[in-house]
Amino acid sequence: MSTNTPGSGGLSSAVLALARLDAVEEAMTRARSACTELRWHNALRKRIPEAAAEATVRAARSSAALEGARYPTNFVREVIAGRAVPDDLSGTQLAAAVRIAAYAAELSRQAHPLRGNLLHVLSTMSVAAGAGLVDDDRLGRPRLGEEQPGDLGGLPAPPPPGEVLERLRALEEVLAEESLPGLVVAALLHGEILALRPFAIGNGLIARALFRIHVVTSGVDPTGVAVPEAAFLDDATGYGQAGNAYATGRDVPGFIVSCAQAVEKGAGEGRTICQAVQAGRLPRTG
Repeated sequence: MSTNTPGSGGLSSAVLALARLDAVEEAMTRARSACTELRWHNALRKRIPEAAAEATVRAARSSAALEGARYPTNFVREVIAGRAVPDDLSGTQLAAAVRIAAYAAELSRQAHPLRGNLLHVLSTMSVAAGAGLVDDDRLGRPRLGEEQPGDLGGLPAPPPPGEVLERLRALEEVLAEESLPGLVVAALLHGEILALRPFAIGNGLIARALFRIHVVTSGVDPTGVAVPEAAFLDDATGYGQAGNAYATGRDVPGFIVSCAQAVEKGAGEGRTICQAVQAGRLPRTG
């Protein structure tokens, strides 16, 4: 990891130090409170699966839009139900976002799916995110040699493959520590994938999916109904600036705060979903 993120020594201490910063602690508290309020919404007493499925739709739609594939929520819902996507770059990007969102939803129903399994999950995500966008032999593995990523061009140049592997292994060490604050770890997963861009394509989709998975499975949002991706999309410029500040090492705490704020706002999107569930306004897709 970069000099301003946890390195090979004292990973737990470094993560805890980040979590104890006043701005980070305040943002985490607000995010947790928003998710606790969401958890006890009346609509979730018996209908969590329905609400979580709609959150997956909105996560896919928002994450695809951040990659430039902007489609109405209703259309994305139909794609998830089996409708074909347009036969162009935008449609291929949407299909990738839908596959990644479905995989994230599947893993989010498991206990600690990233612990001891991060590299395998990343490999699977690389295939899901890149199919149809680059040659198959560049999928499912980190970049090699002089290979450069084909996305997130507004960020600083990524580190070479050797450093990428070191930092991914450092993330595995962080995930092994069960006591670390889930929201901080989720933000570090998110930020590191943006900074490293370990794969040929699809790194943004993968970064946001990892964030969602760990936010849910670490207990920050156990219902999986919050949609932080919608908050990132609502302030796409700010999201890009925060990612840039993380990638350069200028403001790692600021990126964590921005992620916590997205969870807080995403819980508001979750409440909107709950209201739609209660009112019977969500169309049936299957």
